[in-house]
Amino acid sequence: MRGILITFEGIDGSGKSTAVAELARRIAEEERPPFAGRRFLFTAEPTEGEEGRLIREKLKRYSRTAEGQGSRAIEAEQLEELFLFMADHARHLAETVIPALGRGMVVVSDRYSDSRVAYQGATLRGVIPRPLEWVRELHRPWSVVPDKTILFSIDPALAIERCQSRAGEAGPSQISKAPEKFEREELLREVAENFERMARREPERFVVIDAACGKVDILEETMRALAELLSETKSRV
Repeated sequence: MRGILITFEGIDGSGKSTAVAELARRIAEEERPPFAGRRFLFTAEPTEGEEGRLIREKLKRYSRTAEGQGSRAIEAEQLEELFLFMADHARHLAETVIPALGRGMVVVSDRYSDSRVAYQGATLRGVIPRPLEWVRELHRPWSVVPDKTILFSIDPALAIERCQSRAGEAGPSQISKAPEKFEREELLREVAENFERMARREPERFVVIDAACGKVDILEETMRALAELLSETKSRV
């Protein structure tokens, strides 16, 4: 039987990845239904594969290489970035997501194709007509639609503060996880609007969580949302 695919989305600085890590710990310790007896696989995009490595390297050097480039070169970089993300997603599906779903597992992914729609829907504005819809349609024929998407909603200004705080806490030998390119408030505001637009379009799939709340409240709300989904789909796994 097919398993269940749950994805977590949100702008940089929303606290999404921190919550997913804590969620994995809580679920591993949970001995009550509907979590007990389930097999979970926690994964993420970009992946740790070759495409994911290229994406991280490209994003880290963006602020340096973007300066002095002409509009055509910048447009080419934006398209290259999109297709690198899509290649990484294709490998993630083939090697991780689809096999795990085929084994009846609950797959939880920190970022998925909706991130492409939201982020590249913003970076490609002015390059491609109706970029959000275009990117979504590029994925439609071959990607796997999540059963539920948990969207962490937060004001971009607060998200930027968190990103800056995280960078300040990193030691000199550490590399901040969040790419500099995606830590600009103007871009994050547009990305957040794209996420909100998708949530309004598919209210049955999206669960929106106020990521400005405390960590404990966010985790409890997330656990409730997952428990409800797993209870509804008990017969499928």
